[in-house]
Amino acid sequence: MFITVMSCKKKSAETNLNGSWELRYLEGIQVPNVDPNFKAGNGNILKFSDHNFERYENGKLVQTGTFTFQPEKTTVNNTAVNYSIVFANDEKQYLYLSGNKLILFQGVIAADGTASTYVKQ
Repeated sequence: MFITVMSCKKKSAETNLNGSWELRYLEGIQVPNVDPNFKAGNGNILKFSDHNFERYENGKLVQTGTFTFQPEKTTVNNTAVNYSIVFANDEKQYLYLSGNKLILFQGVIAADGTASTYVKQ
């Protein structure tokens, strides 16, 4: 029964991840005089469909591939994350997924990492 419940939770989270997500805030790698906020319609988008993804920068497709996704609880940059994801054999990243908010953590900010906040379109 526990396995069934856990697989339902994972399936539900993957279903919630499916769709288009637009970047709205980037923390880390601060550049002086550059606003870390991104306005709606900025063209920096992640699209997920089953185990495939597309990454767009300024409206142009820059990367496609597959990903693996699994529940994993840890703390990154003082945020309790609930999943990990690996894009097309890249390094593992952590993510926080709740409703229409997705935060991807690449490393930790104190060690030149980033936290990218997306909203679902």
